[in-house]
Amino acid sequence: MFALAAAAPAPSTPAPSFNREAWKADFQKIKQGLAQGYANLDWQVDRRGINLARADGQITAMLDKANSDVEAALILAKLVDAFHDPHLRLQIGPPPAGATLLPMQSCVDQPASSACGGPRYSNGKSATRLAYPQAQNWQPLAEGPFQSGLIDDVGFIRVPAFGEERYLSACQRVARPGMDARALQLATRAELNREIRALIDTLRSRGMKKLVIDVTNNGGGSEWSNELAAMFGGGSLKRRAPMLAKPSCDRSAVWRGERPCAIYGKEPEVETMEGTGAWTGPLAVLADRRSASATEEFITWLKDNKRAVVAGERTFGAGCGYVDGGYAIALTAAPLHIMVPNCSRYTGEGLNEIEGIAPDVPVDWALVEAKDFAPLLARLFPS
Repeated sequence: MFALAAAAPAPSTPAPSFNREAWKADFQKIKQGLAQGYANLDWQVDRRGINLARADGQITAMLDKANSDVEAALILAKLVDAFHDPHLRLQIGPPPAGATLLPMQSCVDQPASSACGGPRYSNGKSATRLAYPQAQNWQPLAEGPFQSGLIDDVGFIRVPAFGEERYLSACQRVARPGMDARALQLATRAELNREIRALIDTLRSRGMKKLVIDVTNNGGGSEWSNELAAMFGGGSLKRRAPMLAKPSCDRSAVWRGERPCAIYGKEPEVETMEGTGAWTGPLAVLADRRSASATEEFITWLKDNKRAVVAGERTFGAGCGYVDGGYAIALTAAPLHIMVPNCSRYTGEGLNEIEGIAPDVPVDWALVEAKDFAPLLARLFPS
């Protein structure tokens, strides 16, 4: 289960600088941090059959035989990879600003920043990989950052990412001296909302009767996905609220196969969001296996409220990630940290989003050409 496939042969004697006890202490810290803060841990045990007691014994035995920092790091990487959770990541360097350290410590404030030109903001790729812009009757409206157009009376808007940092040009339009990072993020988001509302209005003025939102290859981003989902509701939208990792007891015993208390702080609640009604007509969403994280949240809002038909492939299965910066485990044996998702999202059907969300209309996009979009649209919007 945790074999180090393709790992370099272990040296016969420990490297002079290798501190095995420090790595074993880090493993204890990781176990404690995951037990208390990893929102999907119980689900992993119940649904994916992760045997924590067995993993504990295997990792401990492997660390006892490790003779170098590289080998020890690979062992812990295999532990993290075994959960197959895209938000659970072993990364180089210190934890990011804003993440809460496990075992629980104080949060680190986000640094102030009013600059869009730094490493945080950039213009990402916006063009779709699907074939609808090559359809014979395609009427382009805009290329970026939201590629859009019409096929007869069906409007298309592509949303390539839900992370505000992917939209440098929008950031530059709203940045003002003295803004901190959060204020700049929210101002950029408001600008993106304005742009999408303007696109909807323009498409409507050109005869749009139905709308398609293309979120293929959209790996997620921020809670901006909620605000975009609200644009497509004319009343109250409801869903199961995200479940946060806030256990009521010490859960260290989960590594012995016990369950002293639940990882979540409370029972599932219903979350309500008022729709802003930018578009309340027929709606479809195009998704693929690269649609993930906040994109899955966007899809869940619309599916659970029967606001859209979803076409394409099962989504990636990243689910909820980091609320208020998420959790992080900082290692001491090496400059590494583990990002730990501190929330889980479940659909109205009780599906954890890390299982991926199945489409209403399955489509293998690799087989769809421009000529196939007319019949596909007929399936999505039957008269």
